[in-house]
Amino acid sequence: MNDLTAVREVWATRTTARSRTDLLYLLYLAAMTLLVLGIPGLLSAGQLLARPDVLPALTSAHAPRALTAASFAAAAIALQAGAVRGPALMAPFFIDTLASSGLRRRAVLRRPFARALLLPVTALAVLAALAGTTLSAAGHADPAGVVLFVLAAAGTGLLLAAAWLAGQLLDRMGARLLCSALLLGAAVITAALPVGVGLGAVHPAAPASPLPWTLVLGISGAAATAAGMLLLDRLRGRVLREQAARWESASTLATSGDLAGASGRFRPPPSGGRRLPAIGPRPLVLLYARRDAVTWLRSPERLAAGVLAGLVGAALLSVSTVLGGPLAWGSVLLGGAVLWAASSAVVDGIRHGIHTLGAPPLLGQSAAMQVLLHSPAPTVLLAVLAALGGGTGLLIAGAALELAALALPVLLSLVLIAGRARDAAKGPMPLSLMTPMPTAQGDLSVISVVAWQADAVLLALLAGAVLALLGAHGAGAMLLGAALLLGAMVLMTHARLRALRG
Repeated sequence: MNDLTAVREVWATRTTARSRTDLLYLLYLAAMTLLVLGIPGLLSAGQLLARPDVLPALTSAHAPRALTAASFAAAAIALQAGAVRGPALMAPFFIDTLASSGLRRRAVLRRPFARALLLPVTALAVLAALAGTTLSAAGHADPAGVVLFVLAAAGTGLLLAAAWLAGQLLDRMGARLLCSALLLGAAVITAALPVGVGLGAVHPAAPASPLPWTLVLGISGAAATAAGMLLLDRLRGRVLREQAARWESASTLATSGDLAGASGRFRPPPSGGRRLPAIGPRPLVLLYARRDAVTWLRSPERLAAGVLAGLVGAALLSVSTVLGGPLAWGSVLLGGAVLWAASSAVVDGIRHGIHTLGAPPLLGQSAAMQVLLHSPAPTVLLAVLAALGGGTGLLIAGAALELAALALPVLLSLVLIAGRARDAAKGPMPLSLMTPMPTAQGDLSVISVVAWQADAVLLALLAGAVLALLGAHGAGAMLLGAALLLGAMVLMTHARLRALRG
């Protein structure tokens, strides 16, 4: 069999197959939704955001450079994401029967790759359209500039998809880390340039001519997509099988409500540092810090992803102090969520201490003592990353290095590590939450299940919002608030440990 004709004939006869009429109806529905809801919704949102506390951030002279730096940082994140779940992926059954057969992999994987392109392209195009309509509603941009900005954003989305595929193609961890470091270096360099380049040069409020850069980004994105289609043949079968099995397992766990288990499926096994000694001389605090450091170094790519996420989250939090209105709160919530995700890479020691609950104390330390001894190392690391990321974010935004702006991500990092200990001691979900809640709108029991699963993230966002509110009263108020939040996390962790013992 030299092509997929027979396979597609069998696939088209399945009971859930869509006919050509169904596909045409879906296209019609998508077009009408865009015309009736999408475009009017964007115009209304742009008019609402055209506020005195939002426009200065969009029209700032540093906005084009920050946009360029954010594009390179997003490419580094996409590169690392491709090592875990790439864009060219199918179900394990199709990977084993089609992608592992004698067929060309580009013929098998080009459709899922094309569907995956919609994610970065649509996300960037919608964000660009929202920013453009906001500037246009305030008279800072013309419609032609907004259209070019959206097209340039779509081209940038294609380049991000190429970086995503590159992460899936690069089988060697060292090559991925080197490419990510180069992209981060490019982000720092472009942030220091006097003018924006790439997507930043097409910013609607920028004085530069946007047409050349729009053509460059569009042609580069199309060329990268075409090259990606050809490079699909170079994807390794082992990588495809591992990613497909991991994604299916995580999807099944997420559907069943086990979000913690679903996220755990994406943790790659330790791949390096097997000869690093984890045992050394006392005192115990340094001994446990050494054990934590060896654990991090045994999964260098996961540590690099955590470091990158920590820097980005801290930058968003610090920049929120110089913004206002919806942009400030959006930056606080997004930065808090990213910083919470970054903390997951450095708290395996705390999780291990919780898991020893009920086992004989072979080393003489109880589970609570192990959690306490495993806390200093991740706390110091995340606080240092928060300070570096916060300072870098302020420099990119062209703002002064103020104590309150740097204190927000640093103090939140301390609270988040304690929150990770509380989350690790969560225990199984109570069966009472699965009790049906019949209403006129249907069974609402899923709300309680999702709230129980996401309570740690919600508390992290709430802590970030509280500290941001206290930041208006100075660093002293933030320090007091962080102490209270930290004490509350410790008390809740202690209560959960006691409940697990019982």
